Amino acid sequence: MRIEEMKSLWTGQPIGVKQKEELAGMLTERSHPILKGIRKQLLLEISAWLIVLCVYYSMFDGEKRPLAINMIFIICILQAIAFNFTGYLAAKNLVHGDNIITSIAVYLEKLKRFKWGSLCSRIIFMVGMLFFFFYGVDMAVFRTLSLVFIGIAFVFQLWLLQRQWSQRIKNLVALKSELMNANGER
Repeated sequence: MRIEEMKSLWTGQPIGVKQKEELAGMLTERSHPILKGIRKQLLLEISAWLIVLCVYYSMFDGEKRPLAINMIFIICILQAIAFNFTGYLAAKNLVHGDNIITSIAVYLEKLKRFKWGSLCSRIIFMVGMLFFFFYGVDMAVFRTLSLVFIGIAFVFQLWLLQRQWSQRIKNLVALKSELMNANGER
């Protein structure tokens, strides 16, 4: 949607009067629909990872692996949980600036840093998982081929993740430019 369409839609909408209490309620974290969805997903993922941490020792033969390998597995999962929680906190605090253009510029810089953090977090997670599950495994031809296939799948996932983040950033840069042009800023 272009800026002119947005302006016409905006001016065409009837203005409803809201009470201060109603506006304050809309701004709270609990009632924000996007944050609610992110929070549900975060709780589901944390619950799933905590269940995996509770059962991995017997289910994935953690007792047969050295303590260091088990610690790598635990740290990989905990860093993934921590990074997801960091993403929730970043989505919760979007407005930083006097106007929308400044706020978008600040958010854009945060998003660029978050993109690289996301990619690094995924790499750490993938390498840790591969290290845990392939530690001590006799590398026959089939297992070597499966490791290569899993590696290719992980690289493809990283490429898709990088592409998704780049597209988000590109769309935000275009929106910022469009808003700056509409306001006559440079």
